Amino acid sequence: MVDVILDPKRWESAEPDAEALLESWLVDEGDHVDAGQVLAKASLVQQGLVVAAPAPGVVEQIAVAAGEKFGPGYILVRLADDE
Repeated sequence: MVDVILDPKRWESAEPDAEALLESWLVDEGDHVDAGQVLAKASLVQQGLVVAAPAPGVVEQIAVAAGEKFGPGYILVRLADDE
């Protein structure tokens, strides 16, 4: 299982209490994804970002819904091993 978070480097220029917004998901639970595939679009400090799969797998759980805010280290989605 792989827990996907927003790259910690993206938070370096943000204020300590900044939150990002999960704008939209491009996948659904149960979908197979490839490594590098864009899973979602987010924004942080008015900068558009993409959330990509670090490894192939199956979307097991979307943990942050579209329209919700999240902070550093939040698990956005869980990928099950690709079998």
